[in-house]
Amino acid sequence: MPLVLATDAQKAERDRVTHAAWGSPLTVEQFHQREVRLRAHPWCREGMRTWLLVDDGGQVLASCETFRTDSHLRGPDGVATPGVSEAIASVFTVPELRGHGHATRLMDQVAEHVAQEGQDRHAALLFSDVGAPLYRRSGYREAPAWDWNLPAMGGLSTHAVDALLCDGDVPEVMGRLQRPDVPFLLWPSPAQVDWHLERERVYAELLRRPRPEACGAVVGRSFALWAMMARYGELVVLLFDAESLEDSMALMEAARGVAHRAGLSRVVVWEEPGTLPWLARIPGATRVAREGSLPMLRPLRDGLPPAERVTFSRALWV
Repeated sequence: MPLVLATDAQKAERDRVTHAAWGSPLTVEQFHQREVRLRAHPWCREGMRTWLLVDDGGQVLASCETFRTDSHLRGPDGVATPGVSEAIASVFTVPELRGHGHATRLMDQVAEHVAQEGQDRHAALLFSDVGAPLYRRSGYREAPAWDWNLPAMGGLSTHAVDALLCDGDVPEVMGRLQRPDVPFLLWPSPAQVDWHLERERVYAELLRRPRPEACGAVVGRSFALWAMMARYGELVVLLFDAESLEDSMALMEAARGVAHRAGLSRVVVWEEPGTLPWLARIPGATRVAREGSLPMLRPLRDGLPPAERVTFSRALWV
């Protein structure tokens, strides 16, 4: 069963087929418009591919997408070398073809193909919404995943932060980040963060609703970047880099106020080792096990740490 890259016509057909799984609350045509817009984004044009597993007659048995993600792997000499990891998303088999192992075969072939593309290919990663067992069969291992939820709240000011951020501020703010010295690092780019903001822009236009007034905030050397998930009524924090509890509280207060004014119900922050000490001390924050978007990793080269020792920021999600 060959693995092929989808043509534009095949991508459009998959948009319509997958609408039932991921399209709500958009219509089929709106969902297709969303996908066309996102595929046209610079980050996708540079590193996105749509894969099809087909039978000998050309029938599509399963499909998925991959997105190029920067990564750094520390070698035996202690030096971290840059490379590429592939984020896999939108794994789909139509209901009448399920139960025959097509998705597993697709995942295996995609990972094997990526691994053969160069010695700098480090890992395949995904964020499962269907649990771990399906992807464990293809060599993926999950990491524990927790959310911190804060209710949106009116009456909160932004005076405690130095500034609210707009889309154009993202590259400069992300330029402040220091790359952590860890054995393996997945590193989102400003273009990937803007892809999240493009999703926000698309949903705001298609659903005729306002965007949040800001995509983040900064106080001192601390900052947070966020995006609206209109489908769920949430403001999700993409990157959160805080140097103190006071900075964390100021940033989350700004996020809660922005979420409230945008008509969203809550702010959601993915737990990371660097942010856990601050989030646990913010009044009103509650910790819940994440049921969807479970991070999973499949090494493509020797030397990668287990998934539970890898940090997955929300900005990496696809």
